[in-house]
Amino acid sequence: MAPQDAADPSLTPLAGAIARAAHLLPAQGPITVFIHHNTLHAFEDRPFADAVRAAAATFGGQPYMAKRHYRDALARGRIQVADLEAVVREELGPRADAKILRSWTRFDLRLAMIQYPLRHGPDAELAWFMAETDALRRVRRTCRRPSAAG
Repeated sequence: MAPQDAADPSLTPLAGAIARAAHLLPAQGPITVFIHHNTLHAFEDRPFADAVRAAAATFGGQPYMAKRHYRDALARGRIQVADLEAVVREELGPRADAKILRSWTRFDLRLAMIQYPLRHGPDAELAWFMAETDALRRVRRTCRRPSAAG
């Protein structure tokens, strides 16, 4: 803004909007050699997952790929089951081996929920399905049986 424009009261809302937007944008000079820049810099004071969600809400982006993409990568072997198991065990900690469904542990259930998509539908359809099938008494055949050691 030129000095004579600084006193123009009609520009005050614009100056405020620019100041708020500038806080969210990285400070960056002319690019002659570009190596790296943290696009989440305005959210550095937060834990990473919180920062990603806040940035998505602020900028209107999608913070993570769809779950389908991760399941496809698992099916192709791009994501290894052993890596998935390690992350789930770490996340659950000592609660991982708690029995929650016959021979199924919390670890087994969480792993199955990640590997296999949960089906959904209208309330009436789900109520009918639960009343008319044994869905609440058995695990889907495609799910891997829990290990005897688990």
